[in-house]
Amino acid sequence: MPTQPRYSRRYRCQHVAWLVTLLLLAAPVLAHHSYADYDRAERFELRGIITAITWANPHIIFMVHSADGDMRIEWITVTGADKTSASKDQFAVGNELIVIGSRNLDPDRHIMTLVKELHMPQSHFDWEYPAPAGRKQLAPGL
Repeated sequence: MPTQPRYSRRYRCQHVAWLVTLLLLAAPVLAHHSYADYDRAERFELRGIITAITWANPHIIFMVHSADGDMRIEWITVTGADKTSASKDQFAVGNELIVIGSRNLDPDRHIMTLVKELHMPQSHFDWEYPAPAGRKQLAPGL
């Protein structure tokens, strides 16, 4: 009866090293879309003035100044914005922005994500998730 081949210690160590490397590389990807620090059902409304815009992936970022202080708004990806007909030139520093979404549970972290609505009254820009019937939009974070 043939015996099973015995793998050398070196061979097993290499496999373990590859497995650990793959797990470490996957961690940031999994952490990126963790919303454990947010109440998904919250519908907090923030009204303020855009003070900075970063139109880049992984998410479009707005810095917004309101009466309560500054808030970082993490919206959708650039690709997601393109698919919803939103473009960079529609947004400008100094514009009023109304955002409805979820704030970080830690009150010292001024970050809002899981954006459900985004409005700019002066330009009549309105974005909602899920999109109203007849308007093509993607899920938050896409």
